[in-house]
Amino acid sequence: MDFEDIPFEEIIRKEKIAKSLEIRKNTESEKKNVNGSYKSCKESEKNDEVDQKLKKYGRITSKNSPMEVSSRRPTLPEKLENERNYIRNKHQGLKKGNDPRFNDSCGKLNTDLFHKSYNFLDEMRQKEFNQIKNTLDLYKIMTKSKELGTWNKVKKSSKFKNSDVNHLTQDQIDDLKLKYQKLVSEKDHRKNLYLRQQAISQHRKQEQAKIESGKKPFFLKQKDINMSIQHDKYKNLNKKQISMLEQKINRKNVSKFKPPASHRKI
Repeated sequence: MDFEDIPFEEIIRKEKIAKSLEIRKNTESEKKNVNGSYKSCKESEKNDEVDQKLKKYGRITSKNSPMEVSSRRPTLPEKLENERNYIRNKHQGLKKGNDPRFNDSCGKLNTDLFHKSYNFLDEMRQKEFNQIKNTLDLYKIMTKSKELGTWNKVKKSSKFKNSDVNHLTQDQIDDLKLKYQKLVSEKDHRKNLYLRQQAISQHRKQEQAKIESGKKPFFLKQKDINMSIQHDKYKNLNKKQISMLEQKINRKNVSKFKPPASHRKI
């Protein structure tokens, strides 16, 4: 039978049947693949559960085994944990140590003996003070020379060769400045305390001698103590420091001065 003898409708019908068979085969193969992947997914999930149990308990447990209680403590949320740590650290910083050497039960505090025995601390502070001052002075010279353009000549001097000022950062310089100011204020405070103690002890000695002769005791007021401290400070000043102090006092007096009402500008 030739191809020409087959009717056109029969050819179309056979092509449709062939297409439907191909589609059916493809769907069956896809179903098989899906079932296989689903089974593999289930197996992988089971394996993951087993691994988790092994990590948690160290062995595979069955569903009928009794429940094991964990020894882990319940943890707070991050925000509450941070707040608790902040409060704890805040109260820890308020604790102050107690040195028995400065307690009244250990006897009276002899300041002269204390200064003699702990004189090495003042020497250490003075050494540190001088070192910081020298570094800051060198830093000032370095900055000025860089501005003027003479840094290449200045850096060859022995001062800069023996120092590490070139390698210091701005943050380190700021820290040194703060430390220097702190040391200066501590030094002034110790000096004021020393002058105060000297003024009081000297006055007591004088009063004790007068009391023995029959005079009534007289105790210094706070104003008198401050005046004596200022007097002692003024004695130890240089000419330059005295002139600077006088200028400061004059500026203060000028700012305080108020002209009479008739001369005021309206």
